[in-house]
Amino acid sequence: MNGHRFFIRGGRTLLLLLTLFVLAGVAADKPAAPQAAVSLTYKFTEGAPLSYKQTGTQLQDFDMMGQTMTTENNSSMDFTLKSKGLKDKDYLLGVTIDGMTGSVSSPQDNSTFDMSGIIGKSFDLVFSPLGKEVDVSGASAFSIDMGQAGRRDLSSSFQGLFPDLPDHPVKVGDKWPSEDTIIQKSEAVEIRINFKNENTLDGFETVDGRECARVKTVLKGTMSGALNQGGMALAMDAKLDGTDTWHFAVKEGVLVKSEMKATMGGIITADAMNITINFTGEQRGSNALAKK
Repeated sequence: MNGHRFFIRGGRTLLLLLTLFVLAGVAADKPAAPQAAVSLTYKFTEGAPLSYKQTGTQLQDFDMMGQTMTTENNSSMDFTLKSKGLKDKDYLLGVTIDGMTGSVSSPQDNSTFDMSGIIGKSFDLVFSPLGKEVDVSGASAFSIDMGQAGRRDLSSSFQGLFPDLPDHPVKVGDKWPSEDTIIQKSEAVEIRINFKNENTLDGFETVDGRECARVKTVLKGTMSGALNQGGMALAMDAKLDGTDTWHFAVKEGVLVKSEMKATMGGIITADAMNITINFTGEQRGSNALAKK
């Protein structure tokens, strides 16, 4: 989910000097990749809270009977994790919602959701050292009004919260699989998203003062669900393909940042009226640790 471009202009001499300076800077700032395999594991320490900011943007084009409609959804969430020690072999984390925004725009309507009732709320989350969300049921105690979709609880926001880590040491070029299931359920919508991912340890670099493993993930997902729009029962079926690049601080055991981008496509059907709606979309998302 990230890209940079650098342009250098000038004569041959200037180009050569600039190249030497850039190479020198890279050599100074970027640590050499360890030759030995490394073990990756999450570490949450009592008295050392971690604050994150998530953002997401989704654009969708719907095509029905030759007419196209475009919608845009934007969301953000700020949250803090505080370790409460271990629960069996997993971490018991206290989660506080520090901020949340959400909006949707379409040719028919522009809506901004009221998240004020969520801000400041806290609940517990059980999280494994390898990144599995063992228990997110505490988030279901809080819900937000999603307009026409009805009220939705927060649990889906914390399913697949962080990337899954390998259960064995890995070196550059090694791959490991991971799976995630996210269930988005509200009063009018229930959508199930299943991911089967392939992760590759791509290298090492320093990010915000932390020496990080850089992992590139190929995402492949399926989406299925049932919707109710104005009393009409609808069914959805879609596929999603994307990539996620994330940086994990090896020594500290924390996710530093991730950047995801994906495309999707599928159909929505209303059998009672013999209606089929084709749709495509693009999605971008990020999750970043607050800087030290």
